[in-house]
Amino acid sequence: MGKFVQRKTYYHISFERDYRSFFPVAVQAVDNGIEKPLPLSALKVGQRIRIRSNEIIPADAILLNGEARIDFSFVTGESAPVTKVWGEVVYAGGRQMGEAIELEVIKPVSQSYLTQLWNNEAFSRSQDNRMQTFNQKVSKYFSIVLLMIALGSLVFWLPVDVYRAFSAFTAVLIVACPCALALSTPFTMSAALSIFDRNFFYLKNTAVVEQLARINTIVLDKTGTITIGGENGVSNNAQLSSYEEQLIYSICSNSAHPLSIQICDYLQGADKLRVSNYREIAGKGITAWVDGHNVQVGSQSFLTGGVDIAKSTEVHLMINGRYAGYFSFANKYREGLEDIARLAADYKIYLLSGDQDRERKNLLPYFKGEGYMLFNQSPQQKLDFIKALQLAGKKVMMIGDGLNDSGALKQSDLGIAITDNVNNFSPGSDAILDGRSLRLLPAFLKFSKDSITIIHISFFISLCYNLLGLSYAVSGRLSPLIAAILMPLSTATIISFTSIATHLAAKKENYHEHYLFPDRVQRIACTCVFGRFFWAQRNGQHDDLYTPSVRILLDDEPTDKDKK
Repeated sequence: MGKFVQRKTYYHISFERDYRSFFPVAVQAVDNGIEKPLPLSALKVGQRIRIRSNEIIPADAILLNGEARIDFSFVTGESAPVTKVWGEVVYAGGRQMGEAIELEVIKPVSQSYLTQLWNNEAFSRSQDNRMQTFNQKVSKYFSIVLLMIALGSLVFWLPVDVYRAFSAFTAVLIVACPCALALSTPFTMSAALSIFDRNFFYLKNTAVVEQLARINTIVLDKTGTITIGGENGVSNNAQLSSYEEQLIYSICSNSAHPLSIQICDYLQGADKLRVSNYREIAGKGITAWVDGHNVQVGSQSFLTGGVDIAKSTEVHLMINGRYAGYFSFANKYREGLEDIARLAADYKIYLLSGDQDRERKNLLPYFKGEGYMLFNQSPQQKLDFIKALQLAGKKVMMIGDGLNDSGALKQSDLGIAITDNVNNFSPGSDAILDGRSLRLLPAFLKFSKDSITIIHISFFISLCYNLLGLSYAVSGRLSPLIAAILMPLSTATIISFTSIATHLAAKKENYHEHYLFPDRVQRIACTCVFGRFFWAQRNGQHDDLYTPSVRILLDDEPTDKDKK
């Protein structure tokens, strides 16, 4: 029974079991020329998908449109992009490095292949700087000590009474309960991962919980991490004709960078033109030929070679060598940045940005001083900064958008890729955080520490049980049959304690209540709410279909479509 429960527990927490059921990866499906997000689990053979620059190809497909330059380094280790022509098969796992391309899926999404991709050695950092878990430290001593006690009891009683000697030997082996060692960690982590999952924080494996608990330094990226944008925050400081707007829209639509997406939102409705020779340089900009015109979009230094002197975030434009102006962006900070700033009492918090220092004054209240904010950082400089902190003995958590920060995410002790767009798959991170849950980061950190404390307490309970049982077993007066009854009772105690204590710790951290419901309770709640819907419909109370109880199951104020 214990082995069965343990297998079921590991099945529940195993990231390798079913990638789609754990992390909501989506793709941009194309239907009659209109793009819409589609969950990966709903992707079928024959559907068209659109893959932008730096996005992963999720399924084997045929190239229908665009210039495919695929980076298969995550799979094969070969860093040189492979060029594909129209009609050629493109295999899952590659990353598009050029313009946006359209593909037609020819095989269902291979779950096992994507899982292997996530766990591929190409994604694994050197294990030298990984933190050893508490379970790993203790487990290697348990069996050795147990066998020494059992053999010692046998040798001690053998000259006196052979029967008593073998009774003591057998009772020691049976009564010494490894349940805390075998079950406390997976049961506690199972509950913890389930709670993190319901709050849109997706961990790669259970070891990440302990790594999260040991972090003492937090490094934050700026654009796309602590800031969010939208078309309302875009100011057009360029004199563009409608045709030139089409050129800008066409080149930006190929990029998954947050600023490019904002420009596309601002210019939505513009026609898309043919793009070729697309190239995107991380942290600088993009260049391509659009409908026969040379178009460049990016920082001022990237376009003109000069120095960026602007006082706000800007994306500059150049068409056929002529400077055409720029878009400026009013950054909006994510909800919860103030809560993260309050962590400065217990953590060292740094800002590591590739942007200019135009917002230094605005960000100063969130950090201890100017020395904690670094701007104009290249991807390599970000990685080197993480290394320097680690050499100083810090346990570093890096939070970035998973694009320009990929090297720093991989180098850090714990890398978290934050995203508002589930299309951006970031294999270089240990965890993926939905942007709306950044405000819960302090609660996540506290809860991870509580989870480790629960494991330690369960080990203490088991230790007391083992000391009591072993002290009696070595005397030879404990029947092996009684020992066999006591062991599963201890197992049940540990399982009950870890499961209940973990959920109580989660409630103490004041997470979203509807995410904390156990699955069975949530199913009952859903049944009650939708029963209310059907009752209202049957009785003609259509205006009362949206009841306050529905808000338990929804994150935001619903639209008319949601109500329908």
